[in-house]
Amino acid sequence: MTTDARRRLTSRTAALEGAGEQAVRALADASVLVVGAGGLGAPVLTYLAGAGLRRVTIVDHDVVDTSNLARQTLFAAADVGRSKAECAAERVRGVDPELEVVALAESFRPEHVTGHDVVVDAADSVEVTRAISDACSRAGIPFVWGTVLGLDGQVSVFHDSGSEPIDFHDLHPDALPDEGSCALEGVLPALCGAVGSVMAAQVTALVAGIGDPLLGRVLTVDARRWRWTESPLRRGPASRRPAAHVDDAPPRIAPAALAERLRDPRGGLLLVDVRTPAELATGTIPGSTTPEHLDDEPADAPVVVVCASGVRATAWARAARAAGRPATVLDGGIEAWRREGGPIAALADTIAE
Repeated sequence: MTTDARRRLTSRTAALEGAGEQAVRALADASVLVVGAGGLGAPVLTYLAGAGLRRVTIVDHDVVDTSNLARQTLFAAADVGRSKAECAAERVRGVDPELEVVALAESFRPEHVTGHDVVVDAADSVEVTRAISDACSRAGIPFVWGTVLGLDGQVSVFHDSGSEPIDFHDLHPDALPDEGSCALEGVLPALCGAVGSVMAAQVTALVAGIGDPLLGRVLTVDARRWRWTESPLRRGPASRRPAAHVDDAPPRIAPAALAERLRDPRGGLLLVDVRTPAELATGTIPGSTTPEHLDDEPADAPVVVVCASGVRATAWARAARAAGRPATVLDGGIEAWRREGGPIAALADTIAE
């Protein structure tokens, strides 16, 4: 039974031409999974919070950082260090107390899609998107995809079980690792809001038929001139799925295990911090070096790769392993190291002259 508060919350949606109570009821029966509560997830969740949905599940393993606040508008300075998923869930519940909100402070797993009608991929990671695409394909669930980097953004909708099957592999058939990041190349904060708003609108299009979803279409925005263009996407006879990774992911080491190894002078580990100079200036793990200082080290010396949360370190470690250097990723990055009380030093003090 719809309450008076819910009716008022969804009244402007119901007033749309062609929407009415039928659209409101469709939304009230829908369950949506949002993967990522960051730059794209924030505007997506802001608008889905008041959409009158039955349930929203939020998946994000990360914690709030000060650098997030300019574009991840669900968070405030007081949230720094807290789980993004849990903070986002609090904000969403604050808009609609009748909405069931589930917060999962963990990385995406294929089983997360079960029980949902639509998945929103706001993780902005090629590797995560491929996993979501495959999971949604197996479950017969459509998913909304978006990405932003620098001054460029894209949005599309994929549904491998639709009348005209299409999925992320049709757009990017080659299994390339994540390239670039907001930390390295920057991002226009308002661009996240623009792309995330379009993503949220795709959910209401899929669930309630309010507008046509971007199925088989890729919407691209160039924020240099604020030009939006649309490109068709079809599954042709040459479409293919990427070959499976021989080495799907580099091994990882937990902060506690790394701390134990570093206490052993015979460990022989090289710590390589691949963050930006601005990030390095905030401190790093004692004994760390940067990639440009590896030239004098043996080519087969094992390294532990460090970044903010593990994404960039994973890409760097894959390349290093392909070149023959044993490379392990610090699980959770320096953020996890800090949370567990690991020591921090100035980078200049850790590199031998």
